[in-house]
Amino acid sequence: MFFTIGELAKKSKLSTDTIRFYEKKQLLNAPQRANNNYRYYDDQALQQLIFIRHCRELGMSLKEIEEMNVLMHHPQDNCAVVDALVESHLQHIQDKIQQLQKFSQQLQQLRQSCNSQASIQDCNIVKTLHQLDAD
Repeated sequence: MFFTIGELAKKSKLSTDTIRFYEKKQLLNAPQRANNNYRYYDDQALQQLIFIRHCRELGMSLKEIEEMNVLMHHPQDNCAVVDALVESHLQHIQDKIQQLQKFSQQLQQLRQSCNSQASIQDCNIVKTLHQLDAD
């Protein structure tokens, strides 16, 4: 079965611009073109887009997805390389969570320093954000 880009967008839950972007980044194979120059995609393209969407929903970078695509071209290889890639991504996510928690604490401290009745020029939040970093 073949799909136009619009049909593929609906089925994959991605925009047509996103599909074209993934094509340009070579995460998706170039589609067949008919005499009318329309792109026609097959079931394999749909499955690839669903895979990419799921990876992106998990916060994977385009580079990580590209690495996964390369690995999938060797289906008989050991799965440990995929596990290592996911483990690396998980560590990145955990580091990001720690960083966001730190940001949250800093913002809470800033909010507590605020005297809502002060003018903006006397605002402790603004003053703190303008302070030079300690060397």
